Amino acid sequence: MIRKSSLLLGALGAFLLASCASRPQENTGADYLAGLGNAAPQAPQSLGVAEHTSYWDDDGTSGAAYIVVDLRRQVAEFYRGGHIIGVAAISSGVENRATPAGDYKILEKDIDHESSSYGIIEDSSGKTVNADATPRTPRPPGTRYVPAPMHYFMRITWDGVGMHEGFLPGYPASHGCIRMDRRVVPKFYENAYVGMPVKVVR
Repeated sequence: MIRKSSLLLGALGAFLLASCASRPQENTGADYLAGLGNAAPQAPQSLGVAEHTSYWDDDGTSGAAYIVVDLRRQVAEFYRGGHIIGVAAISSGVENRATPAGDYKILEKDIDHESSSYGIIEDSSGKTVNADATPRTPRPPGTRYVPAPMHYFMRITWDGVGMHEGFLPGYPASHGCIRMDRRVVPKFYENAYVGMPVKVVR
C-alpha cells in the first residue's frame, strides 16, 4: 500500500534543512552521506518496522538521491535532496549471516533476479520439502531445486548482498540480503540507479 504522508517535518525536517542549506545543488548523494558518518538521518520513530509502515511520497523534490538502511530499526529510507520520499520495512541478515554495515553503491539492477546460493527443494506437486536449501543440498528422488526469487534486486556487494522483494517476519531473517516490503520496493527500484550511494548503519 502506497500512501501520502506529511511526517517529513519536525525535528527531522529541521535537521535536514540545516544540514543541506549550505550544500551546493550539484553535490552527489555520496558527498552528502560522506559527511554523516554513522549519524545518518532518522525517519520518525512511528515509521519503524513494528508498525510495518512503508510508503512512497515523491513530491518531485530535486537533488542528490541515496538510500539509508537502518538495521537497528529494520527500515530502508529513500532520500532525494536530503528529504525522505520513501520508507520500506525490511528484514536483514540473521546474526551469523549479518548484513554488513558500510558505505556502498548500487552495482547492478535485475528485476527478475534469482539467488545463485539459496533456494528450496520441492516435490512434483510443488510442496516444499526443504525451505533452506543450496544448489549442493542432496535432493530426494522426485524432487527439484528451485532458486529463491529476488525480484527488484539492487546489488550492493559482488559477493551477493543486495536489496530485493522478500518475506518480512518483523525481525532479521535473511541470509544477508536486505528484503524489502513488496508494496514499495518497485518504487525504490524504479527510482534507484547503478552507482547510487547506499549507506547501511547499525
